[in-house]
Amino acid sequence: MALDPSPQVKVIRSTHKRLRDEFCECKDFSKVWKKHCSDNQGLKEYSEAMYELATDVWGTKCDGKDRTTWCKDTVEEYFHKGKLEEILEKDKRRQEYYEQNKDNFFIKNPTESTKTASNVPKIDEKIPTENIQTVSNLRKIDEKICLLDVGSCYNPFHDIEDFETTAVDITPANKQVYQCDFLTVDISAENQCNGPDFDAENATKIAALPKNHFNVVVFSLLLSYIPCPHARLQMCEKAHKVLTTNGLLLIITPDSSHQNKHASNMKKWKAEIEDIGFCRVKYEKDKHLHLMAFRKIPPNFIIDKRSGQNTKLEKLLNIPQDFNNTVDNACL
Repeated sequence: MALDPSPQVKVIRSTHKRLRDEFCECKDFSKVWKKHCSDNQGLKEYSEAMYELATDVWGTKCDGKDRTTWCKDTVEEYFHKGKLEEILEKDKRRQEYYEQNKDNFFIKNPTESTKTASNVPKIDEKIPTENIQTVSNLRKIDEKICLLDVGSCYNPFHDIEDFETTAVDITPANKQVYQCDFLTVDISAENQCNGPDFDAENATKIAALPKNHFNVVVFSLLLSYIPCPHARLQMCEKAHKVLTTNGLLLIITPDSSHQNKHASNMKKWKAEIEDIGFCRVKYEKDKHLHLMAFRKIPPNFIIDKRSGQNTKLEKLLNIPQDFNNTVDNACL
């Protein structure tokens, strides 16, 4: 017999369900989200419940992967243990194949959708040498990883010395997290070495995030919180804007079903997110989670036509609850 959920779980589930119900009823996401963000008491209760779950329950009793450890290991593997160098070597070989047989490839510019990219490159089309990434023009190995944790709650990455973390949430659970609504925050000019712009009247509130600034953006249990499928994809588009070229978008989303139950939907997620200008470099299905890492690809990225990236896209990211508004996540 299933145990009754804890009070914290009840708060989280009821909040998610209320948001989905309100969006389903009125179909105006901006209206639903504005109302949600103005509910200070409800936001405070949600933040406290999530903090208690993350620190007192999931951190000690969860029988699946630890989300923070998975992110740390993935970032370390990518930047410090040769994964990125391996990927860049594949890029170089792909360019050589492209020069030999252009008909099998097309050029993908991350600022354009695959559907509008040139399907048949001109015979004299060349890849500018400045767009070919090498280890020498990437971030230095001894530099800290500049990481943006969105929907952070309490900044679980705070004690990781290799990370220079900017943690944001609409309702921070502690002083290590800045107040910021990632859905509506402005994106400021490129090459801002000092990081985010802060509100003139509130030093703990972020007014704008810098473009092409972060090495890593983390969405941990975030996208399933958003009730609108289109808004979920828009968040990934904004992550693309604030990431540096070859930076990582880490997405963790709950699913306690067996490996293959929602495999087709995860395939759609991959196609939709890659169309923004990403390439998936890692995927795992844990007992309670899908864990994904996407690389922001450089301009003029060469794509094999046989990869299937010309699939018809819907410009949204669905979760199972979009079709059946019931609880389907035992980890919550």
